[in-house]
Amino acid sequence: MQLEGQNMIGIIVGAGRIGYNLAKSMAEDHDITIIEKDKIACEKASDTLDCYVIQGTGTNTQILNEADIKKADFFVAVTGNDEVNLLSSVYAKDHGVKKIVSRLNNTEHEDIFKKLKIKTVNPEKSATRFIARTIIRPSVQTLATLEEGDAEIIELIVKNNNLLYTPISEIENNTDKYKILTIYSKDEMIIPTDKTEIGYEDSIAILVKSKYLDEVRSYFTSET
Repeated sequence: MQLEGQNMIGIIVGAGRIGYNLAKSMAEDHDITIIEKDKIACEKASDTLDCYVIQGTGTNTQILNEADIKKADFFVAVTGNDEVNLLSSVYAKDHGVKKIVSRLNNTEHEDIFKKLKIKTVNPEKSATRFIARTIIRPSVQTLATLEEGDAEIIELIVKNNNLLYTPISEIENNTDKYKILTIYSKDEMIIPTDKTEIGYEDSIAILVKSKYLDEVRSYFTSET
C-alpha cells in the first residue's frame, strides 16, 4: 500500500502549462512519466525536468503500456482535449490506477466524467495546486468542506523565526486546524511533503478552519 509522503509513480498526459508545472513540482519526490504529442513540448520537458518523456497521445494504448500504467499510483490527464483526457483516464481506471484527475475544458462534458466517476478540474481554477494536493496530501479533503463555509484558503508571508527551516511534519504536528498546501519560495512553487522546510519570508497557502483563522495567521506571521 502506498503511504502518503512516500515516493509515488505517476503519469501525466499533456505537457502544456498545467502538465509541465505539475510535473516540475512533483518530479523531485516522485517518479513521473509525461506523455505529450507535441515534439517541441516533449523536448522542453525532457531537457528541463527529471522525468521520463514519451512523445505520443494519451489515447494510444501502446504508449500507455510503455509508461507502465499498471504500476502507476496516480494518473493525470491535462491536455486541451476533453476526449483525450476522458479516454485516457478511463483506460487508467480500467488498469487499476487508484488516483485519477482529469482536466475538464468544456463544462458541458462534465456529466459524462461524473458518470464514469472521474475527478475533474477546470482550467479556471488553480489546477496545479488542486491536483497535487489531491494526489500527495489527500488528508486536506477531510479537514473541512469549503462549500459549507467551514474553512478558507489563505496566503501569508512567514515571519515566525521559530518555524524557519522546520519540516512541515513538525509544524503541522498532527493538527486538525490547518494544512499547508503550497509554498512559494523565490518565485518557485513547491507542493510540500512532510519533509519540506519553510524559508524566511516564504509565502504559503494554507487551508484553515474558519474558527482558527486569526490564531493560525498570528502563528505564522508574528515576528519573534
